[in-house]
Amino acid sequence: MKEYHPIEDIDSVISILSEIPVWEGLSSKEQQKVYRLLEVGTFRKGEYVFQKGDQPTHVYIVKSGQIDIFNVGQDVTVEKETVRAGGCFGVAPLMSMQTHMVTAIAAEESEIMVLSRRALLELRYEDIDLFAALMMNIAKDIARRLKLTDDILLEYAREHKDA
Repeated sequence: MKEYHPIEDIDSVISILSEIPVWEGLSSKEQQKVYRLLEVGTFRKGEYVFQKGDQPTHVYIVKSGQIDIFNVGQDVTVEKETVRAGGCFGVAPLMSMQTHMVTAIAAEESEIMVLSRRALLELRYEDIDLFAALMMNIAKDIARRLKLTDDILLEYAREHKDA
């Protein structure tokens, strides 16, 4: 399992974190409370962040670099998304308590900030209102991603309509 360590200088990543929709509507105090729970790790180019079928353990936020998200089937692989600095991924499987449905690979050396499932559950007991606000924002993010998947499906159907 990948090792992560606490972010030593939260101020150095505020500009990235403040743009993430999951924190939308949270006060500065609430954001700071969540940011203190974040950890960071480095992935080499070509290194798996996780693979389809792995148990989810974190929400991932790209600090630097690029992560490619692939949907891998038995005989086909589809690139679903490219996540760059400030992008967030791994949310849906963590919330649904299902295994990862996609594979995430570092397209270049990347630093990834993570919020662990454990930290998220602890927050539930420490500050239920903040936890509820985060869950609402996470639900919005999952809905946005579902729309992205629907758009990909519709584009595929258009391209192969006469095939």
